Amino acid sequence: MANETGFPSPARGYEANTIDLNTLMVHNAPATFFMRMQGGQLIYRGILSGDMLVIDRSRPPMPGCLVVFRREGEFACRELRREGERLLLADGCGEGIKIDEETEIFGVVTGVVRNL
Repeated sequence: MANETGFPSPARGYEANTIDLNTLMVHNAPATFFMRMQGGQLIYRGILSGDMLVIDRSRPPMPGCLVVFRREGEFACRELRREGERLLLADGCGEGIKIDEETEIFGVVTGVVRNL
């Protein structure tokens, strides 16, 4: 048996480890959807146009979280905020969108994937 000399490779033990984005980002597969962000309304939250949003429909929307909503047949993403007793959909600049009976909150954004 030959003696090993020198230092072991810093990569030793990591050869078989792979990153599975589904394991990291999807917590409830049947309720998870992906959408591509369009527009720069959420730059203040670090989300750019073209980013992939991970949306979980099973998570309850809470003030402070990002939600995807549908209004007049169009989907958009905004921050859910509480203003007094009302909930608003805000983008960080300007007035928020009032939630009414025509507004459907589709799901909560739980992650973002970006290509560089």
